[in-house]
Amino acid sequence: MTADADENRERPDVEGTGASMQLPNPAGSEAIKWGAIVVIVLAILYFLARYVIPLF
Repeated sequence: MTADADENRERPDVEGTGASMQLPNPAGSEAIKWGAIVVIVLAILYFLARYVIPLF
Protein backbone atom coordinates (compact mmCIF):
# COMPACT_ATOMS: atom_id res chain seq x y z
CA MET A 1 0.00 0.00 0.00
CA THR A 2 1.10 3.53 -0.57
CA ALA A 3 1.10 6.33 1.94
CA ASP A 4 -1.86 7.87 0.08
CA ALA A 5 -4.03 4.86 0.96
CA ASP A 6 -3.84 5.63 4.68
CA GLU A 7 -7.36 6.73 5.55
CA ASN A 8 -6.40 8.45 8.82
CA ARG A 9 -3.65 10.60 7.34
CA GLU A 10 -4.16 14.34 7.23
CA ARG A 11 -3.05 16.63 4.46
CA PRO A 12 -0.45 19.21 5.46
CA ASP A 13 -1.41 22.86 5.62
CA VAL A 14 -0.29 24.03 2.18
CA GLU A 15 -1.98 27.43 1.97
CA GLY A 16 -1.04 28.62 5.45
CA THR A 17 -4.64 28.75 6.70
CA GLY A 18 -3.93 26.78 9.86
CA ALA A 19 -6.54 24.15 8.99
CA SER A 20 -5.87 20.66 7.74
CA MET A 21 -8.19 18.57 5.61
CA GLN A 22 -8.78 14.93 6.36
CA LEU A 23 -8.74 12.53 3.43
CA PRO A 24 -12.06 10.78 2.72
CA ASN A 25 -12.50 7.15 3.72
CA PRO A 26 -12.51 4.65 0.91
CA ALA A 27 -15.92 3.18 0.09
CA GLY A 28 -14.78 -0.28 1.13
CA SER A 29 -14.35 0.69 4.78
CA GLU A 30 -17.90 2.05 4.93
CA ALA A 31 -19.23 -1.17 3.40
CA ILE A 32 -17.32 -3.26 5.93
CA LYS A 33 -18.60 -1.12 8.82
CA TRP A 34 -22.25 -1.36 7.77
CA GLY A 35 -21.88 -5.04 6.94
CA ALA A 36 -20.59 -5.68 10.46
CA ILE A 37 -23.51 -3.75 11.95
CA VAL A 38 -25.99 -5.81 9.91
CA VAL A 39 -24.37 -9.08 11.02
CA ILE A 40 -24.47 -8.03 14.69
CA VAL A 41 -28.14 -7.01 14.47
CA LEU A 42 -29.04 -10.29 12.76
CA ALA A 43 -27.17 -12.25 15.44
CA ILE A 44 -29.10 -10.43 18.19
CA LEU A 45 -32.42 -11.06 16.45
CA TYR A 46 -31.55 -14.75 16.00
CA PHE A 47 -30.66 -15.06 19.68
CA LEU A 48 -33.93 -13.42 20.71
CA ALA A 49 -36.00 -15.58 18.37
CA ARG A 50 -34.23 -18.79 19.35
CA TYR A 51 -33.84 -18.47 23.13
CA VAL A 52 -35.83 -15.55 24.57
CA ILE A 53 -39.19 -15.55 22.77
CA PRO A 54 -39.86 -19.29 23.41
CA LEU A 55 -39.72 -18.56 27.16
CA PHE A 56 -43.00 -16.60 26.93
